[in-house]
Amino acid sequence: MKAQQKHILFLPRWYPNRYDPMWGLFVKKHAEAAALKQRISVLYLEALDKELENTEIEEYRKDGVYSLYIYYSKPKNLVAYFFVFIRLFFWGFKRINKGNKIDLTHVHILSRMGLLALLARLCYGIPFVITEHWSRYLPTVNTFKGKVRIPLTRLIVKYANAIMPVTQNLSEAMKSYGLKNTNYKVVANVVDQLFFQMPIIKKEASVKRIIHVSTFEDKSKNISGIIKAISIMAQHRQDFIMVFIGDGMDFKKLKDLAEDMKIPKKCIEFTGMLENKALVNQYQKADFMLINSHYENMPVVINEAFACGLAVLSTDVGGISEHLNKERGRLILPDKPQEFLTEFEWMLEHCRQFNAQEIRDYAYEHFSFEKVGDELSKLYNETLKKTHK
Repeated sequence: MKAQQKHILFLPRWYPNRYDPMWGLFVKKHAEAAALKQRISVLYLEALDKELENTEIEEYRKDGVYSLYIYYSKPKNLVAYFFVFIRLFFWGFKRINKGNKIDLTHVHILSRMGLLALLARLCYGIPFVITEHWSRYLPTVNTFKGKVRIPLTRLIVKYANAIMPVTQNLSEAMKSYGLKNTNYKVVANVVDQLFFQMPIIKKEASVKRIIHVSTFEDKSKNISGIIKAISIMAQHRQDFIMVFIGDGMDFKKLKDLAEDMKIPKKCIEFTGMLENKALVNQYQKADFMLINSHYENMPVVINEAFACGLAVLSTDVGGISEHLNKERGRLILPDKPQEFLTEFEWMLEHCRQFNAQEIRDYAYEHFSFEKVGDELSKLYNETLKKTHK
């Protein structure tokens, strides 16, 4: 197997780093899944708004992935910033390439990292593929703009060997902006193997546990809408506890909102950020997951819930309906508080009737390291085979 492995360089715009260990965690999981079959390196560039005496370099090898981090002070002049960015990319690229020749680059999140991959193709003849996670192309978000950004992104996409949005919905949204390529293929976000390794726990307690896991950014996640619904629900029933897991920019504001609304403490809990087994344990104890987003693509927390055998109640936004159906939960329209309450009540009564093992089996077939790793490896090999003809 070692002799047959290709060296794939990941170029992510988002990636866990010293300042934010959760930033782009789903990209890191893609890298780990791909490393099951191929040799994977990651080059991550981070421009900082603070002065550094020198460019700072960090190197790690973990879970089969080599990562090279380059931290540097962000130049105030845009032209200077561009040239520093390009110079550091080629420095890092050559450092990685020297140890083992790079066969293909894999961009995660456009557009600037795609420009680097295009330059590597022009300078060294190295093909590249793109995975897109960003919801900015969706009509409800509509933040993909710019007289330079749009034509540049079209050029990058045109010359990529494959485009891999994480949902079909995102694929169609990208195409609506004229991001044309003959090889679009959906490859889903991956779920950490730990979620499949932990057993499914049968629920018998009278109090139902509902979880919400997110980055606590209320504009998109609409966590305030969940809190308001809980306040109404708790007035006539208190046989549930809503558990909020995570941290982020609006965490304190949302926690204060819950206190202001005088929700009984037995009905609500904020755990803060949890990781690894502590996080999976919360999934195991839960009866179902609740997502109330105004807009999303396909949050990986839904994939994680499925891996733990949990049904999900979610707003029907982005690509969520591609995986969430009546066998795995319920869908509701966004910004419909009365429908939200009705479906919340229904889930409280029926959440334990879903087949947890079938939900987990579905997750394994779509989101496991093995499944996604196989898909990525196959696409890499096909791409290299075509380019070497």
